[in-house]
Amino acid sequence: MASVLGRQVCLYMNKQRIYKVLAVILVVGLLASGSVLGFVFGYSRGINSQQAMWRSGEWGKLNDALYHIENFYINESDREQLLEGALRGLVDSLEDPYSSYLNAEEMEEMEISSGGSYSGIGVEVTMEDNRITILAPFRGSPAEDAGLMPGDKIVEVDGRNLEGMNLDDAIKYIRGEAGTELTLGIIREGRANIFHVTLTRAEIHRSSVEYQMLTNDIGYLNLTRFADGSTEEFAQAVTDLRSQGMDGLILDLRGNPGGYLDVAINIARQVVPEGLIVYTKDRDGERTSEFRSNLRERGYPMVLLVDELSASASEILAGALKDSDGAVLVGANTYGKGTIQRYYELGDGSVVKLTMSRFYTPNGLRIDGNGVAPDYEVELEAAARLPHLPFLGTIEPGDDKLNVVQLQMMLEALDYYQGEATGYYDEATVAAVRAFQNANNLSASGLVDRQTTERLNQRWETYSRDADTQLAKARELIQDLIRQEN
Repeated sequence: MASVLGRQVCLYMNKQRIYKVLAVILVVGLLASGSVLGFVFGYSRGINSQQAMWRSGEWGKLNDALYHIENFYINESDREQLLEGALRGLVDSLEDPYSSYLNAEEMEEMEISSGGSYSGIGVEVTMEDNRITILAPFRGSPAEDAGLMPGDKIVEVDGRNLEGMNLDDAIKYIRGEAGTELTLGIIREGRANIFHVTLTRAEIHRSSVEYQMLTNDIGYLNLTRFADGSTEEFAQAVTDLRSQGMDGLILDLRGNPGGYLDVAINIARQVVPEGLIVYTKDRDGERTSEFRSNLRERGYPMVLLVDELSASASEILAGALKDSDGAVLVGANTYGKGTIQRYYELGDGSVVKLTMSRFYTPNGLRIDGNGVAPDYEVELEAAARLPHLPFLGTIEPGDDKLNVVQLQMMLEALDYYQGEATGYYDEATVAAVRAFQNANNLSASGLVDRQTTERLNQRWETYSRDADTQLAKARELIQDLIRQEN
């Protein structure tokens, strides 16, 4: 079991349309709260004299309330539940979405989920407007197979209303043992009513690094999160790319919600020129810690891709590379999440998680609330980010299914469909499917069968690559940098 105790982690955030996110990115199924950058995992123990005095002072009425409930309340009460409710109420009163109380069981689940595999539905989520909001489903996960999409809001789990619930509390209803089913109530932009989808939880295994050579001399590395093992995966990927002739690297942090701070720092030390990487300040504005790089020679130029979903640990790396002139930044302003939380142990395995400092870039930019601006701002069409269309069975006329919305969005982007993405497989959508089938040497049945789905996904692979205007700009810039160095 990988322990997160004593480690710092970074949280994430965002701010746009269906990709909005408001707080901690958790991986439901998940990488729960432990895998997101922004926390400082440390412990404080013991009770000082002031705390002891409070027991007999202002807090005496809590003891009085407990006495009255246990002795006079009409139903049986459980002291442990009462205490836990009081603790949650204390932290919730701070009105800070990043501060929370976790009991011993929740803390244990968080430690387990911080490893490389976990059981759940395979999505990254955050809190937006008091609703659990999906950032992205993992490829091949139960969530992707069920047709869940970025921006979907999970408002129910097995009939339980999650709205207004603390993120750490809500997450435990979504996670669970592999092989067990759950039914989610989903709100999706463009649909008037809540719809429901049933999934089966599974073991989720996910690497944080994907890489390839784009040309004979341009390497591409997509870092999806700063997790256990990412430092080694990153180093190995760069080594492999250089052995294949890489002269310049495009590092893609788009959609990266963050992760462990120590991982972010260790990766930064592989690419950020010698000097300051990041520093922190407490509530009094005092600098509390700083992290530095000793890298004298990297050996290749870099372009960094960022967007409104690049958060926390991603922003630390982006800010350090920008301020040190270690890379050219392309894309959109990053999310702007730069607070740190510390876990304080309460003696029985439970903890309170409290926000206690903020991150700053080497040049003094406060990441929280600001984010990091790219050197070249390039818009990206939202449809270009859609994942492959999952095959959940043949789609027939009259169907009102979760994946019909995505089908309509894909067909519209490919110029086969004109209209709104309603989720209803109407005559206009059938006509668009027939047109696609005719153009791709398929039987024009109007049914979206497995063969049609596979061909559509093949076309989508090409479209999304060609429509990636941010990557295109990055390729242009890195090619220029390679020429300059040669």
